[in-house]
Amino acid sequence: MESGFFRKLPSAIPGLALIIITLVIIRGYPGMDIAGFKGIEPWMAKTKVFGMQKPLTDAFHLNYILLGILAGLLYRNVIFGGKIPAIFSDGFKLSRLMIKTGIILLGSLYTVQAIVQLGSFAIFLIGGFVLLSIVMVLWLGKVFGIDRSMTGVLANALSICGVSAAVATSPAVEAKAAHVAYAIATILGFGILTMFISPFIGHSLGLTDLQYGAWIGTGILNSGQVLAAALAFNPKVEPGSAVSVAEIWNIMRVISIPFAVFIVTVWYWTGKEAQESKSTRKGLGTLLVEKFPVFVIGFAAMVLLTSLGAFGDVGIKGGPAASDTIIKLRLWMTWIFGFGLVGLGGYIDFKEISQAGGAPLKLGLIVGITKYVLALIVVLMIRDYLVAI
Repeated sequence: MESGFFRKLPSAIPGLALIIITLVIIRGYPGMDIAGFKGIEPWMAKTKVFGMQKPLTDAFHLNYILLGILAGLLYRNVIFGGKIPAIFSDGFKLSRLMIKTGIILLGSLYTVQAIVQLGSFAIFLIGGFVLLSIVMVLWLGKVFGIDRSMTGVLANALSICGVSAAVATSPAVEAKAAHVAYAIATILGFGILTMFISPFIGHSLGLTDLQYGAWIGTGILNSGQVLAAALAFNPKVEPGSAVSVAEIWNIMRVISIPFAVFIVTVWYWTGKEAQESKSTRKGLGTLLVEKFPVFVIGFAAMVLLTSLGAFGDVGIKGGPAASDTIIKLRLWMTWIFGFGLVGLGGYIDFKEISQAGGAPLKLGLIVGITKYVLALIVVLMIRDYLVAI
């Protein structure tokens, strides 16, 4: 894997350079001053238009995260006419690795003791949403007459973490590549909406970082979308911030992939009418080992190292200040996330999303909206019982 990574690195340089330049133009950097230009975000933070009381960043809740995603969207769908050119393609593909790397580094915001504080209540809530979503998709799939393989992929894609869950489930339910692509397009279509409206809803309702993070960590479908929505609400990367809360809730959801794959696999094969040769099917254990998101293991390792004091104090409220190592890690995380999310925007193809019509899209929207709204209602009901970590 490493040799393959380094072999592709030279071809990724043009795409990486484009993303880095884009992020620098958007965000700027300390001391940047090019003929008075210090970056789009710093400019928007000082600019008021149309008689607004607040600058653009506050009025529209914009920051480098949302601006980066928008830049990626423009590259893919406008500037490059719907397809990232081959010269930039490998660089944009590598940007996906940055999102996973950033999530691994987020483990430095937590200790085992802090995670334990979430308690069985949070685990029960997350598990309940996962199970409810699976049952709802399987039922609606039958109501709409959707292919069983397509329904199986959608069940885990909509209940856990989107793309990773769709890919993990597909071999177990004999899904075709088109089924997976369809599921991913459905998720991205709904996800674009939630990435941009969630911060507005959160600020309008006066949600705290804890409440907002618990909501989107439960209600938004895809890990990358959870990350983007959290950083759009509050770009700070520190204990107790929206991203730290959202990602720990999201990670707990992702960990349920093996159980969800097992449930959907059993549903698929017990209800399948036509029998297939067993020789063409992978065992469930092999499937889970191959498809389980490795970044979850990396995240857990970072939490363990942080708990052992490998990086110094993490800066939890009421405790010692964060160590220099932790401060540097958090700074790097903001750049890594910004980098990865420009790339994420570059992989959102409006043509693909428009093709995900019909019953699967209808099912995805019903389940996605139900989960999104219900998660918000539940968080508002239990807001006084949420545990800060």
